[in-house]
Amino acid sequence: MIRMINFYGVAACACLLAIAAMSALPQEEVSQKFPAIKCEELKKMIDIKAADMLVICNDPKESYDEGHIPGAASFPWVDTLKPPVSLPRNKMLILYCSCSHEEDSTDMAAKLTRFGYRNLKVLEGGFIRWTKLKYPVETK
Repeated sequence: MIRMINFYGVAACACLLAIAAMSALPQEEVSQKFPAIKCEELKKMIDIKAADMLVICNDPKESYDEGHIPGAASFPWVDTLKPPVSLPRNKMLILYCSCSHEEDSTDMAAKLTRFGYRNLKVLEGGFIRWTKLKYPVETK
C-alpha cells in the first residue's frame, strides 16, 4: 500500500514538473508558418484601393516615420502583446517588417493568432523587397 502511494506521489510530481517546464518556455519558440503575400500582389491591391485589407508595419515607430508602405498603419513589434489589440478583425491584415527573413512580422502574426486573429498574411521580403522593387514609400 505504501509503495502504491509513493508511486502516485512520484508520478504526480513528475507531471507537475513537466507542466512547469513546458510553461516556462517562451511561446515565441513555437515556429509557425503564415500565408505569404508577394510585394507585386500587395501593390496591385493598393492600386485598386482594396477595402478588405490593412497593411501593418511592425517596424519601430521611428523607422515607420522615415518610410513605410503607402497607407500602412504602425503597429510596432513588442516582446509581449497585451490587450486590448487595436487592429480590426474584419479585414485581412498584411504584416511586414524590415527584417531579412520577416522575423518580426511572423512573430507578430503568431502573437495576434493567440488573440484570435485569423486573416493574417506576411509580406514576402518585407519592406526591403518593397523598396528594391522601387515601389512608392510614404513618410511621416
